[in-house]
Amino acid sequence: MPDRYSYPNSLVLINKLGITDYDRWKAVETAAIHQRMVELTEHPIPSRFDLPHLQAIHRHLTHDLYVWGGDIRDTDTHPGGTGIAHCRPPFIVPEAERVFGELAARDHLRGLDVDAFSDGLAWVWGEVTAIHPFRDVNTRSQHIMFNQLARDAGWAIDWSQIPGDVFAHARTLAIVEDHTGIDALIRPNLYRLDAGGRSGEALTVEQVRSFQARGISRTPDVLDRELDAARRRSHSAPESFGTETRRPEPPAPQGGPSL
Repeated sequence: MPDRYSYPNSLVLINKLGITDYDRWKAVETAAIHQRMVELTEHPIPSRFDLPHLQAIHRHLTHDLYVWGGDIRDTDTHPGGTGIAHCRPPFIVPEAERVFGELAARDHLRGLDVDAFSDGLAWVWGEVTAIHPFRDVNTRSQHIMFNQLARDAGWAIDWSQIPGDVFAHARTLAIVEDHTGIDALIRPNLYRLDAGGRSGEALTVEQVRSFQARGISRTPDVLDRELDAARRRSHSAPESFGTETRRPEPPAPQGGPSL
């Protein structure tokens, strides 16, 4: 089925600059969105941690390039090459309201110890990954929102210690399995913003400088082994936050991979 977001017979998303060459488009997009990520790291959008907040982040990141920034997608998507489906478009808004409502009921994870905070953050990150509200630039929008959530709760994540491809793999597994892989990667790299010996401000800057949407690409079996090793290194998880089944019946995969 043709994807209305892309140029005909192309993986390039229709953009305001009229770029149709894939390599040039990807380079321009990466640079433009990176700059907007830096802006939102330094000057966050006022925090509500709900779907409109995520839409505002997405709109800011993409407004240089796409007319649909912040709009809920109306086409099916899936993580590229996996055959796993994201949430169907009719279910995106109600699913997001359920997830962010549960997050609000937990006071946006404030006042928790490291284990409970990591588990809660991993849960909501996995759920929003499955919802995948936008046609593209979901990973980077979530990265801005959830690092802002962590800072508001008194934590920073040292992304220089988390391989981008392993984190992407853990998020994909959260769609069909659970969020324990995300938890295992985040937990050892959480630091309190007021902790002695670590600069919370420096880690905040690193969140953009060190974060990779995917990083190097390795085979699924290698990623599975790395993720299993991370789980073994991680502390035993507390009782999981959020246990409801969320998956509407998946569609046949359409569209391309999204970041």
